[in-house]
Amino acid sequence: MKGLPPAWMHANDELYSNLRGPARNVTILATATAPTSMPNGTGENEPIVMAIAYGQGRVFHDTLGHVGATEKEPIAPMNSVDYIVLLQRGTEWAATGAVTIPVPRDFPAADKTSIR
Repeated sequence: MKGLPPAWMHANDELYSNLRGPARNVTILATATAPTSMPNGTGENEPIVMAIAYGQGRVFHDTLGHVGATEKEPIAPMNSVDYIVLLQRGTEWAATGAVTIPVPRDFPAADKTSIR
């Protein structure tokens, strides 16, 4: 998460809420709010990006980037810069324990998404 802004806007996507455990060895890295106007929306900060210690290994878990059976390209959640960057950097961290991939200039801001 180093170098990422403290808040940014993600493309329209499914937001998991009411996640259930057991939640052991989990570090929450980012959250999003599920508005109460949504089905199952809690109005609470829901974990969307997390790191999980698993034995001697590292797990990077990201709930973003959903695709429905009827969606057609371009699929905004999977083409959003934040999804791409989190997937790349999270995979690098899980594999090596370090992150060398820089945050791109087109990473989204708190008031706008960024789609490629």
